[in-house]
Amino acid sequence: MDSLEKNFRDVEDKLEKLQNKIVLEEAFSVQANERFEQNILTFKKYFPDIYQRFVSYSPKKSFQLEVNPDGTGNIIDYDTKVPMYSNTPIEQVEQQVKESLANPELSRVDFSSVEFIEDTADFLHVRLMSKVGEAYNKARNELNENLTVSKAIPSKVIFGIGLGYHLMPLINKTKASYITIFEPNEDYFFASLFCFDWVSYLKKVDEDGSFLYLGIGDSEEDMYQTLYQRAKSIGAFSISNSFFYLHYKSQSIFNLVTKIKNNFHQFFMGWGFFDDALMSVAHSIGVAKKNPNLLNSEVVLPKFVEQYPIFIVANGPSLDNDIEYIKQYKEKVIIVACNSASTALLSHGISPDFHVALERTKETYDLLEAVITEEQRQNINLLVLNVMYPDVLDLFGWSGIALKGSEPGTVLYQLGYYLQTKKLSPTIGYSNPLVGNTALSFFSHMGFSDIYLFGVDNGYVDEEHHHSKSSFYYDEDGNSKLDSIKMGAEFEVEGNFGRKVITEPFLYTGKEQMERLISSFSDKNLQCFNCSDGAKVEGALPLRSTDIVLDKQAHSKEEIINYLKSNSFKKVDAPLPLEALLAFDVFDKICSTMVEILEAPMIDRADALNNIITQLRYLLSFKEDQQYLHLYLILEGEALYINSILISVLFNFGDEKSIMPYFEEALSHWIGFLKMAPQQYRERWDVLSDHDFIF
Repeated sequence: MDSLEKNFRDVEDKLEKLQNKIVLEEAFSVQANERFEQNILTFKKYFPDIYQRFVSYSPKKSFQLEVNPDGTGNIIDYDTKVPMYSNTPIEQVEQQVKESLANPELSRVDFSSVEFIEDTADFLHVRLMSKVGEAYNKARNELNENLTVSKAIPSKVIFGIGLGYHLMPLINKTKASYITIFEPNEDYFFASLFCFDWVSYLKKVDEDGSFLYLGIGDSEEDMYQTLYQRAKSIGAFSISNSFFYLHYKSQSIFNLVTKIKNNFHQFFMGWGFFDDALMSVAHSIGVAKKNPNLLNSEVVLPKFVEQYPIFIVANGPSLDNDIEYIKQYKEKVIIVACNSASTALLSHGISPDFHVALERTKETYDLLEAVITEEQRQNINLLVLNVMYPDVLDLFGWSGIALKGSEPGTVLYQLGYYLQTKKLSPTIGYSNPLVGNTALSFFSHMGFSDIYLFGVDNGYVDEEHHHSKSSFYYDEDGNSKLDSIKMGAEFEVEGNFGRKVITEPFLYTGKEQMERLISSFSDKNLQCFNCSDGAKVEGALPLRSTDIVLDKQAHSKEEIINYLKSNSFKKVDAPLPLEALLAFDVFDKICSTMVEILEAPMIDRADALNNIITQLRYLLSFKEDQQYLHLYLILEGEALYINSILISVLFNFGDEKSIMPYFEEALSHWIGFLKMAPQQYRERWDVLSDHDFIF
């Protein structure tokens, strides 16, 4: 009887638990559906694209949203097949947040070398960087490293949303000017709409004045590009001092974190600077006065032109292995030489059809005049960007230009062109930092579909062999006449033909820019073959020069070149009114307003960060104003460089109060520059580069 009674009690307990579970699930279902409706409407307000994706979303069949005994939601992790959270997820995430803040993962950049940059060209930029770098090193030497997360920080990057429980404790503990949240699994985010109060969270983000970026369901590459493009468009200060928070482990998130760490240098490259920006204005106006042949990339090439093979020849060390093959095909292809590669080709009796140059200073003029004879230049066509030293255009028999994006001289040119012609003049993308990028961008935008790369190594195997030994870099005995320029620490990457290749940040950025360009033409007919024995370029098919097979062409290359010069390029009928668009008074106002913001009282890090972010956002507002976009771009590079260092001074060392004297010293140099910049603009808007090439 006792045994039977016990069985009855066990059954009653199970029934009661089952009944309680049913009641719990019913209550959760009602509450979760109400929360979903409120959340999705909030996303409609703040993130309409996310609203559109998830308002009628259907998760995978394996999707399992469960209810914990405390009434909170839980989800079965797709990777581990077990619940993502414990039975008390709120307590669990609070402990996770506490531990993460106690031992934070912080992104820090060491700017200690900035003080010692050599000023070889008498640039204001270098002198300013050196002064701010000196203040940075003073703080570094006299204060302890700051390993804590302040109440107000520049950036917070959260990997994983899960059900979202950690987001509110995080935002309550530390306010970030920029919040980036990545969730590679769309189903998890969808589940969070039923479990987490996104309404209160987004309201809090709004009240804090934070900028929130959400990446949902993106690949690791897409998520990385989100950070990269934000660093380019807003500034690396939005990522340079980040608090990284990892909510849950997954292969996708691990891959993303690894990619960010391995490529962090890219966030701090390619901004330009003040002297460079003024040179951009002066050179663009000087080039415009020559009424150059401007690329019209909207021209659709006929098939016989589009399919004509293009050999882009850069001056990487592997070019030496392919010179004879290029000579073999020289009458059957268009040969495009990337700057110093022309000297290598000419020394082997190969006259390039096009010479492409990128470096905008007078050095380019001096070099070309010295190493390529007048007779040779008259038989070569020149392709450059609008920011080139203007007199370079006069060195060759024919010259054509394209517009380089994100340049003050370019947007000034575009504005003047539109006012004069009522037509748009687009830029060509991914045209830097290497001249190989410029050449590939030119011919891709022209519309060619059959492009071969030679000597585009983006690295080297032998540090003593950094260019083709046939070029002017080496003497007759094969000894280097110039030191190779290294922009950062060397590292190994996968080679085009399998072996490892040594590269460094500058060259690696060139490789990645090529990959971005090729990817941007994925819906076009572009086929790019990489014949270079250097770094692998994703999207370019590895091809040994010995394996090249070219179809017989019905037209000569002279016909193709003449077609391009007559149809893909055009002149402007009348001078462009660029000087009338300089807007000196507006630039004065921009600089004085930034100074006024920065001179507001500051007590601690939060005040200082607020001043920095406020002046940067004020400057950023001019990015949307086409009439004054060139003024924004004149200051952009300098602002991004200097404010990244200022924020690093502010957060890398000391505590909330002890850092302030050091920060104020660094800040004073930036304020001094802003007070001086308007007069510099008025005096130097038409001053061309005078940086001579020293042989």
